[in-house]
Amino acid sequence: MSNRARRKGTYNMKEYYLPIVKACDRGVASMLSRICVDPDNFYRGTLDDMTYLTEPDAGCGLIHGCLVAYSCAESRYYRDPEMLRAVRGACEMLLRTLHPDGTVDFLATNYYTPATFEIQAFCRGYNCFVRYMQGAAEEEETKALLLRTLEKLASGCLNGGFHTPNHRWVECGAMLMSYNILGWPELLKKVKSYLSEGIDCDEYGEFTERSMGCYNPINVNSMMVMAEEGHMPELYEYAKKNLDLTFQYLDGDGTLFTRNSRRQDKGSERYYPAHNWYFLYLWAGELFGNRRYLKFARDMVERNLQLGLGVPGCLWLYLLRPQLKELSPDLSDVTIADHYHAFYPNSNILRVRKGDFSYTLVANNPDFLHVKFGEAMMTVRMCSSFFAVAQFAPEKIEKTETGYRMTFRGHGEYKGLFPEPPETSDWFKMDHSLRPVLHSCDLDYTLDVVDLPDGVRLNIRVDNTPRVPFKLEFAIEAGTRLETDNVIMDTAADGSIAIKEGRARLENVRTGSEITLTGLFAEHMYHRTMRGSIPPAEGAFTLYATGYSPIDRTVEMHFSKRTHARAMREKV
Repeated sequence: MSNRARRKGTYNMKEYYLPIVKACDRGVASMLSRICVDPDNFYRGTLDDMTYLTEPDAGCGLIHGCLVAYSCAESRYYRDPEMLRAVRGACEMLLRTLHPDGTVDFLATNYYTPATFEIQAFCRGYNCFVRYMQGAAEEEETKALLLRTLEKLASGCLNGGFHTPNHRWVECGAMLMSYNILGWPELLKKVKSYLSEGIDCDEYGEFTERSMGCYNPINVNSMMVMAEEGHMPELYEYAKKNLDLTFQYLDGDGTLFTRNSRRQDKGSERYYPAHNWYFLYLWAGELFGNRRYLKFARDMVERNLQLGLGVPGCLWLYLLRPQLKELSPDLSDVTIADHYHAFYPNSNILRVRKGDFSYTLVANNPDFLHVKFGEAMMTVRMCSSFFAVAQFAPEKIEKTETGYRMTFRGHGEYKGLFPEPPETSDWFKMDHSLRPVLHSCDLDYTLDVVDLPDGVRLNIRVDNTPRVPFKLEFAIEAGTRLETDNVIMDTAADGSIAIKEGRARLENVRTGSEITLTGLFAEHMYHRTMRGSIPPAEGAFTLYATGYSPIDRTVEMHFSKRTHARAMREKV
């Protein structure tokens, strides 16, 4: 963005449009160089992804990219006949390789599946092409082949099904886009049948898969598509709710928290959202006149440019909504909250952010607490050496008068012989429920989490069975500086330390962000190899607090920002 635009606080779309055009051109150039031209290859006309899988679905990506570039006056491929030749080759590949019912095989994962994601890309490219074509004979020939191909793809939606929650809405979007091109009433009928199941979005705006990095934006896109293509404006509300929810998952370094996802993005350490989310906030921001959405869109693409991550590929949106190229709202007074406290009981997650610092409490996960300070991350676990069943992973988060509580029980027992000899000597075929229980014991965890002005307090209790070895572990990014009353060290990957008492300061040396841990303790060294515990986080440095049940300890984390150089002799 220009200095002038920055001073005015405006969001001048022209500042991003041309880089997005250039990114499209680079993508098209890459695709052209990877088109499979082997006449003996069944999938000739699609892209070779360099794993020797010539995936048919990649043909839709090729069609989309070439049609968009062909239609864009600022593209170096504008009205280039090579684009249309590549498109026709990809269409012929699809007509040859699709199953008779219109479904497709994705060789890396799914078979006999409707090409729903691909149809959406296909239709967006087609709509750009039809909007800007000038009626040349080669254009008309290409259009006719595109329609034949779409008919085959759309039949796959009518004949196929789905296997994940989001696929229903992606399929509905694909069918509505196809309906508006082909006019098949059976497509509209099936969409209505899908919608009769109801949208799996709760009152907070969270979808079933809870996938901030992957499937939430896919669901939001599907809601936007269905609302627009199907003239169902009520579906925009689901999109808006999730777009608003996403702000509560944003950390100070511009990444999104993804550790509670139910899909493949779970655990993504640094997920920068621009490539999946930018076009949605831009689209919704312009459509609804929501300047907060537009500011977030701007912030995402600016951060991407600063990090060298490139701009999102969404040229189609500019071509179908050309008013975006002239959009220049004043955003100087628009803010996105960087301090919030959000508890979502349906998702069992607590999100607390204090500027550059944030912490997240997650149920059903041994990594129950995640801390972010600046760009640095820390994950917290608890475990006891108790029948190999005492890795702390509570089922839910409960709201209390002082904060939040998580509980967990480990149960062990010894059984005796059957009252009567069993019918089989095969251990796995025996009905062990018939054995008498001779002795049982439990180990109970109670964790109370209390928010502090500059951090968080953990009140930890472990009791019922005495003398059980216990550990509390903090997995810290390697390179974080660790300072105690007696030690200053730079942490190394796969290293560890147990601090007998007192406190420790952890500093992100890149940014000066710090966390001070108080109330640390260590009574034994049985931690990294504790039976029944998850192995230490690979590549991290682990700080341990250890003891024996009963445990009644309070550990606090205090966040701060270094404001001056510290003397080596300074006490923590």
